[in-house]
Amino acid sequence: MKAAILAGGAGTRLQPITEYVPKSLLPLGGRYVIEYVLNYLRFNGITDVALLISNSELELLRNHLGDGRRFGLSVEYSVAERIGTAGALKAASDLLGERFIVYYGDVLTNMNLKAMIEFHTRKRAVATVAMSTSVPIDYGVGRVADDGRLTYFEEKPVLKEYPISIGVDLFEREVLSYCGMNMDIAQHVIPRLMEEQKPVFAFLTRERHYDIGTFKTLEEVRVLADRREGVLRANNATG
Repeated sequence: MKAAILAGGAGTRLQPITEYVPKSLLPLGGRYVIEYVLNYLRFNGITDVALLISNSELELLRNHLGDGRRFGLSVEYSVAERIGTAGALKAASDLLGERFIVYYGDVLTNMNLKAMIEFHTRKRAVATVAMSTSVPIDYGVGRVADDGRLTYFEEKPVLKEYPISIGVDLFEREVLSYCGMNMDIAQHVIPRLMEEQKPVFAFLTRERHYDIGTFKTLEEVRVLADRREGVLRANNATG
């Protein structure tokens, strides 16, 4: 099975940094973001990868990753200017098989991908969306009575009844027929599949994810990564 990594986003929320360096090549704890993604996929048994990028990322990523061999992977490149996540999938259709992972390249997670694949197979799904029940909402949430009285309030709650999509999907090839130019997977493709009553499932996980598309989350992940690397260095020094 192959993974399609969506790594061609403009990274507007991280400007001006991303005017010079793509999000996937931002450093975290002695590695680049894309290396964490590739290591995660390889750990879960995915060794064939297609990077879906634009021309502005191609040279830097190809220079760093090459054909992926030194990472224990096979890496191919699909280059298309920014035509939406579903448009990028459609453009890469020749590189994708009958079933493939879609991984948003600015997301880091430890979710059990092997379990998600088993779930998708068991359900005979056309599309499976990984969703976390452990992600806090960034705002205070309330419930208001008809007369305006606040009857419930909680700051940054985890709403388990409303799981959060974490940016990892598993699709059958049929999904590509729903993709087109300037279309978004989450906004257009998934809702249309559901409207047509295709077997679309949610794989629920308690693992959360980190979207490094904002400075706030990038710094949070950087602290976690630096702490991990520090522990590894200390263990190596005393081992």
